[in-house]
Amino acid sequence: MKKHSCQSGFFSAFALAALLLQGMVLTQSLKAGGMGEASQKAFPSKPIQLVVPLKPGGDTDQNGRIFARYLSEVLGVTVVVVNIDGASGTVGTKNVVDAKPDGYTALFFHTESLLPKLAGMVDYDLFDLKMVGNILSDNTTILATHKNSGFKTLREFTAKAKSDSKKMQFGMATGAYPHLIGIALRQSAGVDINIVDVGGNADKTVALLGHKIEMINTQYGLTQDYFKSGDFICLGLLSENRNPLLSDIPTVKEQGYNMVFNKSFFMALPKNTPDEIRNTLGAATKKVCDNPAFKEEMAKYFIEVDYKDPVAADEYWKKVSGDFESFGPALKAAVK
Repeated sequence: MKKHSCQSGFFSAFALAALLLQGMVLTQSLKAGGMGEASQKAFPSKPIQLVVPLKPGGDTDQNGRIFARYLSEVLGVTVVVVNIDGASGTVGTKNVVDAKPDGYTALFFHTESLLPKLAGMVDYDLFDLKMVGNILSDNTTILATHKNSGFKTLREFTAKAKSDSKKMQFGMATGAYPHLIGIALRQSAGVDINIVDVGGNADKTVALLGHKIEMINTQYGLTQDYFKSGDFICLGLLSENRNPLLSDIPTVKEQGYNMVFNKSFFMALPKNTPDEIRNTLGAATKKVCDNPAFKEEMAKYFIEVDYKDPVAADEYWKKVSGDFESFGPALKAAVK
């Protein structure tokens, strides 16, 4: 009986060891298959939110949605545009600054992102994010008036403004890019025009169509139908040189006003996002920018695809930020 008992115990111990070994093998097998590493899936493995920090209907929203569609094709996951409007883009930007740095929340914005901090409205800007790269260059910023304004050239506008500046209202959103353009117009033309907050691009367009204001800056591609219909009159292009796609529109600089305000669009991530995730999105962004179909679609809005990698983009934004420094005091005074 003792012999039987000892032999039975030996086999039980052997069976237990075998079971433990099988468990170890099974665990390793599950890990190798990914079932134990759900948190380590290859990026991206789920939809990405692309935050546009403005209302739907403007050029940023339009450009972001086109870009998101092509980026989805490259990445193999859905890139969803999320509009988070408020305070000249600062609410949406802060949403991305504070987001989990896992690559699933990104910002799509443009030059305006530098201004609220310069104006003293917030303590963050695009340098508090990790740059993925520049995507688009838009040199179609137009000064426009409505058909019943009584002037058809920028010189006629400034002449009228000198005689009655307070009636000459320039529409913008406080602390935003159009605000900067309004201040620059005051300085360059030497007129104390009335700069009024009417909201973002969509709101500005409605205000000008309703003849509630006399001038806005707008992107030609966004409002081209109103120029073609005659509802809007173009007063000049805010670019260093004429746009080859809009060669009949003279620059404001040609007319004697030293104003150059192009827009560049970028994608950025929360600051602590791992470099490998940024690099994955950067490579995908470059593929989108190299796609002839994407270039052709953006050309319909007279916008140039102009990819810059993170290093080149950072250098570009440092230069632009330096160029804007001189407007800081006027912006701060205006938002108080």
